[in-house]
Formats: sequence, structure tokens, C-alpha cells
Amino acid sequence: MYQTHNPNLARYVVQSSDVISDLRVNVLEENSTRVLWYKERFLSDQEIIEHIVHNQTSTICWIIHRPKQGWYIRIRSPAFPPGVFISLLPVPSSSPNFTDAALSFSCRTNAYLSLPAFSAANSHKSSTDSLASDSTAVHSYPPTPPAAPIVTAPPSPPSIDAKLDAIESIPTRISKAAPKVTPTRITRFLLAPHSSPHVPGPQLGEQRSLFTRALSLFQNHRPSHSASFTLCALDRPGSETQVAGPSSQPRQRLSQLIPEIPTPLLTFHDRTPLLTVGSVTGLLEIDRAEERILGVDTSFWVAVALTYLEFLEDRESYLAALTD
Repeated sequence: MYQTHNPNLARYVVQSSDVISDLRVNVLEENSTRVLWYKERFLSDQEIIEHIVHNQTSTICWIIHRPKQGWYIRIRSPAFPPGVFISLLPVPSSSPNFTDAALSFSCRTNAYLSLPAFSAANSHKSSTDSLASDSTAVHSYPPTPPAAPIVTAPPSPPSIDAKLDAIESIPTRISKAAPKVTPTRITRFLLAPHSSPHVPGPQLGEQRSLFTRALSLFQNHRPSHSASFTLCALDRPGSETQVAGPSSQPRQRLSQLIPEIPTPLLTFHDRTPLLTVGSVTGLLEIDRAEERILGVDTSFWVAVALTYLEFLEDRESYLAALTD
């Protein structure tokens, strides 16, 4: 079993069948037999087509396209316009994010928002301003009570008041009905085999040279021999900033050799027993907070995970087709 339960992680069990005629992969609730999504395969004249289906409603959420000959992996929603898809692409060897069998893709997500900066003149209001947990806007609490109305003219007849109220309520209803627009951006993601530590970290008080630390990082970030992997957002704002100063220069040089590893949005732990052929079992973990910020439906991350899992299982064939 894994570490203590983290309530911020959504956990799903992934199970595939070793029966050749049944190529279905199920995604279940952890500690349950309830299937939430499943992947099924079809063959066309030129492509291998897979559907990610929401089990309860039998709704096709995502479609994966792969050629029978050649190499590409394309994911699309039935709601996408014709010819629009999300491509999973090999990471170039010249990229600082390159590792064996790593793939990358880009898709539209909510933009990462930060709290606005307040001036010193308004600093006394900071105790009454809070970021609502279910919104990206800053709300003031408690609300300011409305000012008492000042009567500057004699009251109008009730019929005129009713007509004025109806006219004034029209823009109010329009403004309330207008949907709140959430800013979006194109975010890059990296899929890479899960790294497992091969070299223990430094002991308390132990000093290591820059070369020793770099060598340890290289060894510790070699992919483990399993189908475990992670999915991370590559370009979160602020993830590349460094604090200037003499002590930060070795850290900057080290980061040029090995980029900082972002917090995974998704992690797959391969639990397939040894000597098992043709099937896979594992635990899929998704960071709820990160998923909520990005604003993309869970079924998409499940589709990406199942697609990459199949890629890892047959990576040699994929890479051989890529070089043809």
C-alpha cells in the first residue's frame, strides 16, 4: 500500500484485461468495483481508434487516433470542429525536459491567476479582503451596506414608479445574466516515465560538491523500469524565477543542467505483478487543487493517462515507427 491518504488526491484504479478479444481498460473508483470510465478499441481502414467512455451515461468523452502505419497520437473531443485535435509529440533530445520516452502536448486551460497587489494606502483593508475558495475573484467581507436613499422630489404616482422600476431593471437583469469570462491560455504539459531514487540523498550536515550533486540528480532521474509515469504542467508563471545573489549562482548553474521538476498534476503507479504479460494494473492519482485551477474535465486527464500508458507498454514499436 501507499503512504497515508492525501485528501487532495483523487485516486482511481486502472485495470486492463489480458484477454485478446477484450481490449477494454477500466478506470474504477479506489476501493470500489464501480467503473467510472473505460477505453475501448476499434479499427478503421487506416487508423486504430479508441474511445474514452463515461460508463454511467455511455457518453464518448474523448477519441484517440493512431495510424496502423507510421506514427502519431491525436486526442480529440466529439465536440471539436473537424480536423481539430491535441497531438502528443516526442520531446526533442535537445530539450532540457528530454528523457527516454517522454511526450509533450499543449492544450487550453484556465490562466493561472495571482492575487492583485495592493498599495500601502489600502493595506489597512487587507484584513477584510479574502480570496473565495470557489472563485477566482477577490471579494470584500463583510459587504458594504447600501447608503440610505435621499428623497429630492415628491413621490411619483404608483403607476409611474412601476414603469420606472421596469425600465431600470432591464440592464440589471442583463448584467446579472452575462456570464463571467474566465481568462484562458495555452499550457504545455510533459508526460515522462516515473523516476525512482537510486542514490540516497545527503545526510544531515553532509556537504556535497556541485559535481556530486549533479551526478546524483542525473542518476536519481533515470526512468524506473515500469509503466509508472507523471504528468506535469511545464510553464506555470513564476516557476522559472530565481533569487539573485552569490549563493544562488551554483543553484542556477545546476538548474541549467537539470531543470526543476514541477509538482505533478497526475501520477500513475504501476502495480502490475511481475511476469504478467498483456495486462496492466495501477493506481492513478490526480491533484484536485491543480485540476481545479486548470479547469479541464477529469475525463481528459484520464484519456491522456490511458493513451500514454499504452505508449509506454509498446514504446519500442512507436519509436521504431517514428524513425521510418
